[in-house]
Amino acid sequence: MSGIYITIGDNRVSRIESAAKRLITSDSEHTEIIIENDCAIAWVSHDPPELFAPAYHPATGVRIVTSGRVVWDESTWCEGEKISDSTGGLSNKILIKEYLEGGIHALENYDGSAAILIVDPRERLIHLITDRFGFYPVFLYRPQQVSNTVICTFPDAIATDSDVQTTPDYVSMAEFLREWKATPPHTYYNEIKYAGAATHCCWQLSQPSYRQREYWQAFTEAPSISFQTAVERLSEAVQAAIKKRTLPRLAPIVTYVSGGLDSRAILFAANNPAQVHGINLYDVPNNESAIAQQLCAAAQVEYIGYARDKDYYPRWIADGVKVSGAMWSVEDNHFMGTLELIQKLQAKTVLAAFPIDDVFKGACLEQKYVQLLGKNLPFFQLDDTPVKSFLMESPPRPPAPEFAQAMQERLNEWFGDLPPRFTSDLERLRLEDRRVRPACYQPGLSDNMMLRILPYDIFLGDRAIADCYNQIRPRWKINAAVWNQVIAKLCGNSIVDANRGWRPGASNVEKFLVYAGQWLQKRRKSKVKQVSLATDGSWSNLGWYALHSPTIKEMWESVTPEQQQIITSVWGSNPWEVPLSQWATPPTLTAQGLNHSNSPYGLFRILTLLNHQSLKRQYAPSSK
Repeated sequence: MSGIYITIGDNRVSRIESAAKRLITSDSEHTEIIIENDCAIAWVSHDPPELFAPAYHPATGVRIVTSGRVVWDESTWCEGEKISDSTGGLSNKILIKEYLEGGIHALENYDGSAAILIVDPRERLIHLITDRFGFYPVFLYRPQQVSNTVICTFPDAIATDSDVQTTPDYVSMAEFLREWKATPPHTYYNEIKYAGAATHCCWQLSQPSYRQREYWQAFTEAPSISFQTAVERLSEAVQAAIKKRTLPRLAPIVTYVSGGLDSRAILFAANNPAQVHGINLYDVPNNESAIAQQLCAAAQVEYIGYARDKDYYPRWIADGVKVSGAMWSVEDNHFMGTLELIQKLQAKTVLAAFPIDDVFKGACLEQKYVQLLGKNLPFFQLDDTPVKSFLMESPPRPPAPEFAQAMQERLNEWFGDLPPRFTSDLERLRLEDRRVRPACYQPGLSDNMMLRILPYDIFLGDRAIADCYNQIRPRWKINAAVWNQVIAKLCGNSIVDANRGWRPGASNVEKFLVYAGQWLQKRRKSKVKQVSLATDGSWSNLGWYALHSPTIKEMWESVTPEQQQIITSVWGSNPWEVPLSQWATPPTLTAQGLNHSNSPYGLFRILTLLNHQSLKRQYAPSSK
């Protein structure tokens, strides 16, 4: 998928063709330009057009364009093949049938991570529907000014439209450097905002007006099911979601696999493992890659090891920023280097399991380490003090002084009034939801970039998954309590979690014994550690790049005075006064988590924003 671009009130071919070019990321994409009386549409996608291209109903003039994928079970696909009164991609033909029979509300029950656009000339209406979690990014330019509205899946594509006027939002940039994300619905442009998760937007063109509403809300009431029921329902929902995304008509399938808990769900729940390829990234083969290989063998999936070169992450910074718009840090640009391999495998569908930590493992809940004799154990307990933050750093680094007030005002507006202490599960879950959704803003994930460059799908985008999200208590999320049992049920428990060393579904006693054994092993090893690029896990030691990468050194030393001034302003101090070697220092562990301030993670966020200035438009300080 790459995205869509819609201009309302302007159907010039030249403008929409230019917009389509700004969405294209490779020669392998499919492009369709649609000119209506009231709008122009560009659809650019890696998805098979016979399944996902726009669809049209000649008798009514209704047209549906989907960016991302709405998914169906095989019986619905087969029924859709009988539809003869509309043309286009099969999925959108099914959606047209449902819309004509049940109206707009019929489309609010779809499964998938996608944005659906409906053009209905009978009443001169344009509808936009976003998915429940907000996985698929959709942004609006001046939606209230109907005849000037732009809808697009990529803010930079709007900002570089010559018919659009934008100004830089420095507050969002300062938030990104501090919180790892901008506060929704803001972007790096004051005039471009996120459309909203689980949102129905509607433009009436005969009497120009705009309205929007949420069609689904999380945690309207407290969870009431038992732990075992939660495990059963989530297991069924995950298995069904993955099976629908691994049907023969969507194959070959590629999934990124590690030795951890999450990605193995795709391997073991896949509809036909023989049509699945599991790609595992590493710097050098290690324990994690060995476990990933074991998992693929057990699931009867082909294992493909992919060795990163020694400048992998720095080398892909500029291209990663170009397709992501710098709305997440390039430290998470894990997979852009595998594009050639994906094309060689002729993948029709690419899957991964990135959002699990946020949605089902409590990463967005207030929690702290359980301690023993003043030392952190690898177990968490709930913290009773609410924090007006996205919890990426604990504690958050101080805000940039110039933007501190505006940043706090945005956090106040987004999180609202918080109690001094939590008194119920519902309070915790509603605050957690403000961090989880919209998921397209989540830091630490590669989804947004992958949606632009791959035929990518997110299996958590289904109704049944959202229902499970609504019913899992906070204490069942932390320490992956429910998720561990789900994985044990779907995948068995014979292969350990590479991140922890214990089996899925292990008891607390077993976990503690494994941890104690690991602690004793570390005590016996030499205290002298050599800093290396490779780690025991999936990801590289980013600090090594700060010391050794020629690409980062060149970026750091070639900064212009104007760029340095802007970064200094939004960071809060001059990063170039800190020697590059000092950015190699690992983050500091606290009772609540990690503090990343002057660590490689801070460096990579700065480089993300720095490259965005170079690749897109120059942000002039005088524009503030």
